[in-house]
Amino acid sequence: MKTSTKLISTFVLSLLLIFAACSKDDDGGDSAAGNGELKASVDGKAYTSMPEATLAEENSSGDIEVITISGGSIDSENIQITIIGFEGVGTYDLNVSNIATYTFLKDKSDFMSAQIFSTSTGAASNGEIKIAEYTKGESVKGTFSFTGYLTSDTSKTVVVSNGEFNVKIRK
Repeated sequence: MKTSTKLISTFVLSLLLIFAACSKDDDGGDSAAGNGELKASVDGKAYTSMPEATLAEENSSGDIEVITISGGSIDSENIQITIIGFEGVGTYDLNVSNIATYTFLKDKSDFMSAQIFSTSTGAASNGEIKIAEYTKGESVKGTFSFTGYLTSDTSKTVVVSNGEFNVKIRK
């Protein structure tokens, strides 16, 4: 079980680093700076992402649209929400299909110390995201809240509330 948890943790952190660090054009175009903002309350504590670590990306596979919204903080924390079957403005349940995560490093010098809290528990809903404004390829704005369960010990939870975002979509 510990091995699978470490593998999952490593995989999720790798994805987070890819989303936060890569740009579509490595010759200096499309800088991540100023992509937007993501704010929330995490167990009652204010959370604000850094603009340069905040982004949204759109992808599709056949007829299935996917959007991912992510915001990383200066304190090695990250909130990420992925909607599979995205259809634009509307309300989506956060669960095993549409996943929200809150991640932080217990030891900022050790990526293996990642604590990942996820809505992926098998429940019908552990929260929701409301997309209030959406312009394909340009921007997405909305609100969210969810309860995340620690992937290595689901008896431990974190409550992410009063979430809001206004993010440019990476081209």
